[in-house]
Amino acid sequence: MDVRSKQSIQEHLQKEDVQERILQNIHRGRDEATVTISRAAELFGITENKLRDWEEYGFLNPLRPGGPKGRRLYTPTELDKLAIIRELINAGYSASDIPADIDKLWLTIRSLRETVPTTNPAKQSSSTNQLSAVDELSINQRVTQGRDALFWDYFISRALRIALKLICENIPNTTAGLILPLSPEAKVQSIRRVEDLETLGESLVGWLSQSGSSYTLLTPRPWFQYTSDFRVEPLQEMRAGIPQTTQTSDRTLIILQRETSPLTLSSEVVETIHRLLEPLYAEVACVRSCLGPGMRDNVNPATDLYNNMNYDDTILNGLADMVIRLGGTTPSGQPRWRFCWVLLPRDISQPTNMSHMTLRAQNQDARYTTRLPLSGLDKHTNYPYIRALHSRHIIYEPNIPSSDTQAILGDLDAPLRSSIALPISGEDGLPLGVLYVSSHLRDAFAPNYQRLLRIICRMAEELLKTYWIRQQGIQHLSNIIKHPAIIDTLFENFPSEHDFNKDVETLLGSLQTGTRNKGSKDKLADKVVSFIALDIDKYSSLANKYGERLARNLTREVGLRIQEQIRTFFKEYPECQLYHIYADRFFILLKNTSLDQTREHAERLRIGAMGSYKLDALRVFADQQSRPESLLELTDITVRFGITSYPYPKLDEILHEHAAEYAIPEVRSIITSALDVALVKGQIEGGNVVVSWDYEQRNFIRWSPPRAK
Repeated sequence: MDVRSKQSIQEHLQKEDVQERILQNIHRGRDEATVTISRAAELFGITENKLRDWEEYGFLNPLRPGGPKGRRLYTPTELDKLAIIRELINAGYSASDIPADIDKLWLTIRSLRETVPTTNPAKQSSSTNQLSAVDELSINQRVTQGRDALFWDYFISRALRIALKLICENIPNTTAGLILPLSPEAKVQSIRRVEDLETLGESLVGWLSQSGSSYTLLTPRPWFQYTSDFRVEPLQEMRAGIPQTTQTSDRTLIILQRETSPLTLSSEVVETIHRLLEPLYAEVACVRSCLGPGMRDNVNPATDLYNNMNYDDTILNGLADMVIRLGGTTPSGQPRWRFCWVLLPRDISQPTNMSHMTLRAQNQDARYTTRLPLSGLDKHTNYPYIRALHSRHIIYEPNIPSSDTQAILGDLDAPLRSSIALPISGEDGLPLGVLYVSSHLRDAFAPNYQRLLRIICRMAEELLKTYWIRQQGIQHLSNIIKHPAIIDTLFENFPSEHDFNKDVETLLGSLQTGTRNKGSKDKLADKVVSFIALDIDKYSSLANKYGERLARNLTREVGLRIQEQIRTFFKEYPECQLYHIYADRFFILLKNTSLDQTREHAERLRIGAMGSYKLDALRVFADQQSRPESLLELTDITVRFGITSYPYPKLDEILHEHAAEYAIPEVRSIITSALDVALVKGQIEGGNVVVSWDYEQRNFIRWSPPRAK
């Protein structure tokens, strides 16, 4: 097929009358056709032989459940393609002119037409020019446009996901969907079968897969390729699949796998979902701008909420606005809730009882709310948002005394009469902030509204954790370039296991090379290399009791103390280093040091490592400032040591027991394994010991201190 033929086909398919005929054939194919080859041929006025020929051309791909010689079954997708091919054949195009992906070309043309809905050629040309102008927005305009759409992008997908999770909480690992018909004319009550869904017209779709992933779609008409896989249910109170009400005003439909167990939905769940999804029905234009055809830019928000007070966050402010909206209005049309704040601790690294609160988002309706600057607020414990943060409970004040109102905001035109403060997160004991909402009405936060506010808190929790993770992911990037091998900066001043392995293999390599001639071999005959390994006693118990962070800080402090002892007492070994292997384990390599000397050094280190350690329980990075109030003293810390020692001739002998290609890594592995065995022996001995290899007994023995008699 040449390029001119494809261009001619594209021009033909762009004609409105051609598109209308194809659509009529498509709908007739969906509404009337069976999927046998004879019925498909009859529908489109084509012989069965011609259909078989087109199959050979690669235009069609019917199903054959009975095998290669079984009868052909045409899916709706194949019938759609057949309608397009029929139009092109009638227009005089030969089969060789038609590309195999003609259906994709058709979908591209239809998408462009739906993006610019017009029947007037002049208007169509003008709209096309407008579309090009949109495509050519400047970078800063594109950024602004993406930022403006951030909140609805976030809220639409999260609202649908949470609604689906509420529905499927008692039927995990299932596939489910929600269909929200956006057309007011859609006859939702007439939908009884999955096949009827496409009559709803434009719909917003939320989809939850078995893996837990969720999807948000906007479709001109919802339909399934295989309708028998699913069933449709109304969103209403149910018990074991039996509706508990005769009528429902909710337009939302639930899609479940056909084999899913009967659905049970309480009235509270139904009401909460109904209120949560109501803004999606009311703001169809926002839904279309986020999910409809057109240009889409990928925006990854990551506002630094804890270290920078100069920037509002679009999504958090949008959630505050949504809270006021979800509260509804009074008969006079004013919002029932006065204002909404999102408050965060000023310093996330401090305990909540030590941190001031910071106002980071608020509703934007200036008609009813005096906007406050983003700033730190007094941490007076009488304030409800402070009490909510510290208690991890909802603090609901249904009838606020006037004195308390003046304490929080003294310049309101009408006093606050009720308020509620909800911890953001906190189910695991670690709240991230507080959602504070107030009203000039008494008793404005009934349990049904509290459920909605809890869901908004979950959305805010996900957002805050996402922001924090994104901020963490880009910190200290220059360190990756400078020191690609260092990950845990708390131990950056200690050589790693990789360094130990490299140094041991370098030593073995020089030994292997030096023993090839007799003169060098004689020089190495009297040389010896020794190793010391050490573990902190009861380390796992300490980690379980105080947490992983404090255990890591203890490991670092023990390592620093031993490093200082090495610098003081091992001056004859300027190359001696303390290698951090993993967790609480360290190795020391001592060249030209006999077994007896190594035992004496290890005993000196054991005595020096014993005692108390003051640790910063909150330290994460080595350069982090320690606060006196966060220091914790651990007493009676002890360390166990293991010792091995190898004369060079013995190492040479072991090297020759292995193939030359693998000899060095094999011997290095033998050395580290022996050190592991020595430490296990020390643990069996009860810790706080030096366990050493004994040449005479050819085994590890307790060297010091002697057992008490």
